Amino acid sequence: MNFRRLEYFLAVVDAGTITAAAELIHIAQPALSRQIKTLERELKLSLFEAQGNKLVLTPAGRAFVPAARRLILETQTLEDAADALRTGRVATLVVAATTASVRGFLAPYIATTGPEDPLIITRETSHFAITDALLHGSDFAVSPAAPESGLATMPLGSIPLTAYVAADHRWALEGVSELPLSALGSQHAILPSHQSVSRYILDDALNQAHLSFRQVSECDDGQTIMALAAAGHGIGVTTDLPAYGTHPIRILVGAEGMPNQVLRLPLHTAWIPGHFAEKAIRATAVRLREFLNGRGALVEDEVKSEKEHAQKG
Repeated sequence: MNFRRLEYFLAVVDAGTITAAAELIHIAQPALSRQIKTLERELKLSLFEAQGNKLVLTPAGRAFVPAARRLILETQTLEDAADALRTGRVATLVVAATTASVRGFLAPYIATTGPEDPLIITRETSHFAITDALLHGSDFAVSPAAPESGLATMPLGSIPLTAYVAADHRWALEGVSELPLSALGSQHAILPSHQSVSRYILDDALNQAHLSFRQVSECDDGQTIMALAAAGHGIGVTTDLPAYGTHPIRILVGAEGMPNQVLRLPLHTAWIPGHFAEKAIRATAVRLREFLNGRGALVEDEVKSEKEHAQKG
């Protein structure tokens, strides 16, 4: 089976027609048609069938698409590995992460890298599908969920769940930097939905303290949560870095009357052991942790303990 023919097949699938695919990949339409027919003979499968003037995938063709994509991806990974071994330099790293992590801190971190660093491509996924993402083309993952056993991991630390208020809010004008969770209960809270790990952590803290918010609105985009807080619609709670002139307030939890622990979300990196770019992945994880620490996004007591652990090691 010819690898190039697989690429041609997927081009037709993605473009919708042989004519459109031929234009995109700069090949004559009759030649592309012949390549598809040859692939069908090699596979002994009918991948397309004519419906009027259009070609549509057969049931076998639809079932073959994910296998073809997987093989293309694995081939690209193999080529990247060979290039890294040959040159000693990793050109590209694909990182799987939740949408909140990508927008909240991964994209801002990527903006601080340079042309000499690996090109970091983000692939958004749920925290429930991290292992699956590593098996389907992602080089490493960043997740608030603890990695499954068998994966190589490195802790990034913990980022606080931060309450954001508008710049003219009383707490902002008074310079309040932290408040117990109980002080937020009388407010209209704009929170991530129950699909997020940060909401699970927040709800758990509320339940343990027998607290609830006066009113809750849900939004799964941290930037929108902060924008709503900046507009004075309520208190936004997210792990995103500050934006839109909002004032950040760390949320304290702990024993009744003595809350002293910052409500936080743990972060982990994970990858498949023996990955050809393992050294580059570790270096990226260390730089990402330094970036978060430099932006005040890591919980300080944990950063300190990690440094002490590294010094002992």
